[in-house]
Amino acid sequence: MLGPLVTHSPFTTSLIVRSGATQTKVVADAHQIVLEVAMPRLAGPESERIMDGGSASRESMFHILRGPDFIAGVGLGEPDQPPQEAALNLYTMLLSQLGNHQLQRVWNYLPDINRQVDGIENYRAFNAGRYEAFKNHFGEDLHPRLPAASAVGTRGGRLSVVFLAGSGPMQHFENPEQIPALQYPSAYGFVPPAFARGTLVERPDGRAWFLSGTASIKGHATQGADIHEQLQLTLDNVQIMFRRMGLPPEVAASSKVFLRHASDLPVVRAAFEKAFPAFAPEAMFVLADICRSDLLLEMEASCKVDQGEQREKKIGLCDMQ
Repeated sequence: MLGPLVTHSPFTTSLIVRSGATQTKVVADAHQIVLEVAMPRLAGPESERIMDGGSASRESMFHILRGPDFIAGVGLGEPDQPPQEAALNLYTMLLSQLGNHQLQRVWNYLPDINRQVDGIENYRAFNAGRYEAFKNHFGEDLHPRLPAASAVGTRGGRLSVVFLAGSGPMQHFENPEQIPALQYPSAYGFVPPAFARGTLVERPDGRAWFLSGTASIKGHATQGADIHEQLQLTLDNVQIMFRRMGLPPEVAASSKVFLRHASDLPVVRAAFEKAFPAFAPEAMFVLADICRSDLLLEMEASCKVDQGEQREKKIGLCDMQ
């Protein structure tokens, strides 16, 4: 049920996503809201700090964190709710909370993402619910408003959606070697995925970059017959997007790499560390299903540069720990 504000409480100042749980759930105490995700951690940090500061509230399906220039939150769908209905309800409530803020980044954790129910893959059903919510809120002109996003599979449980929104200027980016997701042909679902490949945000204390979940897709098709080919194509797409967004090459980003098979960790980790040595200390490697059954890995990244001090510095924005 979508509803108005239920409770207000100063019980937290941090929003965190933690991998390695046996069941996806939200745990809140006096200092933090933690989404524990049912995805095994393979290497690296166990958690990602989405945002610090602000005041917390509980709003039906969402835990919300509000600051002077941002709003962040995490929501869980109802138990056993079909993915299309769960996505529609969660995104409808999410969008209703934004006010004058704009979505900067969304993380989606979808149970059994590649499972087919009545001939429809869970990811494609999720896309239909998300698209409907966006269309109901924004109208037909969706594309300019779509943020960076990712969607990966968890081991059962409920759909969970984490978001970050802000009031500052932002710019969304596409990869020139990939068709925008919103323009995918019908072979990938009766409703297309709705997200941008990356987002650059101007904040009062600097800039933030968000790279969406990125895999070995060129045009609209999956490329690469094995982990080695897919890995090189994925790294190429990541580098293209970093250049497009103007991410300084020396900046250290908080990054996550999702692997379908744990046995691929050594080769992927070695190549990742060679390609992005500045990211290596904070790279998280997680076992998860990817949004297409033929994809073997996916990468994403978030980082912040404090321009006020004229040096690289991450301040409570998607830090790993």
